[in-house]
Amino acid sequence: MSAGVVPKIENPFQWLKGLLSSASDHNDRTNNKTANLGTQFTPIAMPATLTRPKRILALDAVSNTSNIGSIIRTAAAFGIDAIILSDDSCDAWYRQAVRVSMGHVITVPTIRVSELKQELNMEKVSNGGLHAVLKWFREEKNVQCFAAVVDDDNVEQALPPLVSIESITRKQKENSWVCVFGNEGNGIRKEVVWEVDFRIKINMMNDDVDSLSLPVAAGILIHGLSYAS
Repeated sequence: MSAGVVPKIENPFQWLKGLLSSASDHNDRTNNKTANLGTQFTPIAMPATLTRPKRILALDAVSNTSNIGSIIRTAAAFGIDAIILSDDSCDAWYRQAVRVSMGHVITVPTIRVSELKQELNMEKVSNGGLHAVLKWFREEKNVQCFAAVVDDDNVEQALPPLVSIESITRKQKENSWVCVFGNEGNGIRKEVVWEVDFRIKINMMNDDVDSLSLPVAAGILIHGLSYAS
């Protein structure tokens, strides 16, 4: 990395398809840490048996490198299998992101939307491109999609239903899932929200606190969804 070379997935789309169809479990990934240091990033070799639902994060225009690093560290702690970055999110390999992640950027694969552009038949990546990836997740791979929101702003009836993380149980979460987190100031773009199955929120016990920082909210939701699956 000091020479400007970072690990990468050789064929991100095929790797992602392999993950969702027959991926190895979290232990397989963590046992391969030494192999992750090469320039060919293969943290989960295309592999073998489906042992549990897959857990994926998607970041929509997240622009703070410290937040990216903190989310990656949390993702590693709770067995997240991959992180999808919109094209206008900051780079997970910025020095500060790597430092805040405590090096776990090496163990959690990150994929840019533009790396999936050709396979998803996108002529160009517009507005970060995340909505097209979510549509593929839902329609082709039966992945349940969540969008993290602060409150119920459903002035438009077309928005997906709102659920709380506290209401989700193990019985409800038997399939793979992806949870989207948005920009620190503006949240998730509407075209991205329209492509999810549910908007999801954290119930606050103190009404005077209307929101949490992005890394803290991500940690709570990742823990809740991971426990449920």
